[in-house]
Order: sequence, then C-alpha cells, then structure tokens
Amino acid sequence: MIDLATAGLIAQLTANAVGAFDKIFRGYLDFVKKEPSPPGVPQANLSYVNSPGTNSIIAKSLSTGATYQTVTYEELRQRLGPNDRSYIETLSEAMDNYQRQWNSTYRAKSLAAPGPDIGRLEAILDNLAKEISEVLIRLLDFVKKLGLQLDDHYEAAMDIAQRYRAGRPA
Repeated sequence: MIDLATAGLIAQLTANAVGAFDKIFRGYLDFVKKEPSPPGVPQANLSYVNSPGTNSIIAKSLSTGATYQTVTYEELRQRLGPNDRSYIETLSEAMDNYQRQWNSTYRAKSLAAPGPDIGRLEAILDNLAKEISEVLIRLLDFVKKLGLQLDDHYEAAMDIAQRYRAGRPA
C-alpha cells in the first residue's frame, strides 16, 4: 500500500508518459506500418488526466471533455505497492527521452540529403521504434494495473507495438 501523495504522483507520471507517446504516435505509427496514416487504426478518443482537486486520475474524452472513467487515489493506494512509484518514474522518463530522440531524428531525416544519411537515420528510427514499443507495452499494462480501461486507440497501439517488437508486420 502507498500513501495518497504517492498515488497522486503516480497518477501524474502515468498521464505524462501516455501524453508523451501521444505526441509522437502518428510518426511512430507511420514508421512501423511503413505507410502514412494507415487506415484501420483508431484515432485517440480519450486522454488520461491527473486531477489532484478530486484526488483521482480520469479518462476523459478528447472531443467532448466527458469523463469516461475515474480511479481515485484511494483506489490506487489499495492497488499499488511501494515499487510502483520508481517503476512508473522510469517508464515516464524513458518515454519523455524517446519522444525527444524521435522528434530530433525525424527532423534530421527530413533535412538529410538522399543517400547514406537517410539509411543511417532510418536505422536509428527503427531502433527507437523498438525501444518505444517496449516502453509503450509496459506503460499501457501499467495503465490497466491502475484500473483504467484502454480505448481502441491504445489497444491498437499496444497490438502494433507487440507485433513490431516481435519482428512481425505491424
């Protein structure tokens, strides 16, 4: 069991980590699927928001702002253990770092002259996509451990990440 302050911190770190992935989702998806904006992948319908005022983490609709689900800090206290804080801190920091690396490499690729530089940057993006896949799978599993449901967008992202990590067509 953890204290309420730790539950709030874990809620914030989780929301931040998922948000970091959402910022690179389209580029990541285009890269792993090898096509721009592939059909059949649902758009994000919700976001996870830490709400200290209500002592909860909320799954909110991106389009309407409606609340789909609420998990209170008290519920998190009951569900989580002392090692979960360092675990989500690590995942959150990793996703932030990968987001920055992804954006930097993607920009560099768009500025590179055709030839060996493009191939080198593609190899870096491939490695980053595999690393992001690993962190994403762990992160979304943690979101479920919090008691939050994944929408179709995150379920699809998890499936794509699992297949890409395993070397199967995404």
